Amino acid sequence: MNVEAPRQREQSALGYLGMEFVHGGHLLALGTASIAAFSAILLGYTPTAALVLMAYLFSLGAYAINRSVEIDQDVLSHPERTRHLQGRKKLLPYVAGSCFAVGYLLAAFANIPFFLVLLAPLVLSLVYSVGSKGFVRVIGVRRFKEKLLAKNIVISFGWSLIPLLVGLYYQQIGLAVLLLAPFVFLRLFGATVFFDARDTKGDIANGIRTIPTVYGLMRSFTIMDGVDLASGLYIGGFAVLGVLPLYAAIMLVFPVYSVFYRRIALRYPSKIGVLCDVVCDGEYILWGPVLVLGRVLI
Repeated sequence: MNVEAPRQREQSALGYLGMEFVHGGHLLALGTASIAAFSAILLGYTPTAALVLMAYLFSLGAYAINRSVEIDQDVLSHPERTRHLQGRKKLLPYVAGSCFAVGYLLAAFANIPFFLVLLAPLVLSLVYSVGSKGFVRVIGVRRFKEKLLAKNIVISFGWSLIPLLVGLYYQQIGLAVLLLAPFVFLRLFGATVFFDARDTKGDIANGIRTIPTVYGLMRSFTIMDGVDLASGLYIGGFAVLGVLPLYAAIMLVFPVYSVFYRRIALRYPSKIGVLCDVVCDGEYILWGPVLVLGRVLI
């Protein structure tokens, strides 16, 4: 009896589940849910299951739209993800549609302003991934991704809407909601530049101008360091001033976290793929738990 065969099948199954968790968009979607929970906690609410589920679904839907459009372009910059998703290429638009449909159904039971503003993530996903010929006359390119900085700004802006959407969900739009948005924007901006550093080879081949392809790798890392410093000063400053709860200062661990993994990327360039897909994207799933820890400790 071959005892190795079941073990190999088990390892293969676990390997597939790990690939699906990362390359299927679930890690990032859980990170989005964690940011929504983080925002709710800072507003003084306990995150509801519906809120967390909607955040997960909208993120997964946006990811599916983007991957369905760009799967062939990813061959150079991310062959592993391309191989994993290639077999479901035709199904990705249906996955996206299902996620948005269920998400909007849940939103309809919350309140009308929340439902209406939730159209923004869908519009941003389509504008970013699909684009329009009409954009050529305005910004010179068909898709925002093809314009220098536009990709980073659109993605960061979309994620920075999460605190506002959470505020609308609880029907409480105050100073805290408005102050959280720039912090989310800065954290995401630095992350998108790091992903651009990973995708340099593919972006050059596809004629996409990004900060790393235009300014070089080392200047890009300097820019990311500056963004990290700004995000740390921002959240730490408002926590110390009492505008945000003092325990929000625990979020200072994340600028340090990203500086640390970028130094690893510089030292071991071959590891940048896993650093992007797991470590960088994995930051957001930690936001909610770390904030809860801060509330206990501080």
